[in-house]
Amino acid sequence: MIYATSFSEGLKPDPELKVSEWANEYRVLAPTAASEPGKWRTERTPYLKEIMDSLSPSSPTEKIVFMKGAQIGGTEAGNNWIGYIIDQTPGPMLVVQPTVEMGKRWSKGRFAPLIESTPCLKSKVKDPRSRDSGNTVQSKEFPGGIVVITGANSSVGLRSMPVKYLFLDEIDAYPGDSGGVLSHL
Repeated sequence: MIYATSFSEGLKPDPELKVSEWANEYRVLAPTAASEPGKWRTERTPYLKEIMDSLSPSSPTEKIVFMKGAQIGGTEAGNNWIGYIIDQTPGPMLVVQPTVEMGKRWSKGRFAPLIESTPCLKSKVKDPRSRDSGNTVQSKEFPGGIVVITGANSSVGLRSMPVKYLFLDEIDAYPGDSGGVLSHL
C-alpha cells in the first residue's frame, strides 16, 4: 500500500503555487531571526518577487544569479524557496555557505527558526532533539527529501551527495577554488 501511495504521489504534477505565493500564505518570520517578525509579506520586498517566482517549478528558469547589496533579503528569498521545497516539491537539497562554521550558524540562526515558526514546515521536519529524527545541525530530513548544509571550504561536503536543488549563499565569501568543485557550476 505504501508503494502505491508513493508511486501516485510521484506522478502528481508540480504545484501551480509560486514561491512568493507560498511565502505570503505560509511563511512566518521568527522573532529571533527577523527585525520584523510575523507573517511574511512579499510587498515589503517587491524586488524579491520575480526572483522567488523564477525558483518555482513552473518557471523555465534553471539557474538564478542574484547580485545584491548586503542585508536586502536575498537569504530570506532563498529561505522561502527552501521552505517551499520542503512543503511542496520535496527532494534532496544542498545548502552551501562560505564555510562549514557559517553553515552551522545559518542552520541554527536562520533555518531552525524558519522551521519552528512556520507550522507547515514544523509538522514535516522532526525536532532534532528526538532520538529518531534524522536531524542534526547540518542535516534536516523531511518526507521525500533532505537538506544538507555544508561550507564551500569543504570539498568533501560538496562532493558527498546527488542533489535536485542547490542553494549557494554569500558566494563572494567563498574560498578561491573549493577543490575545483564549484568551478563546474
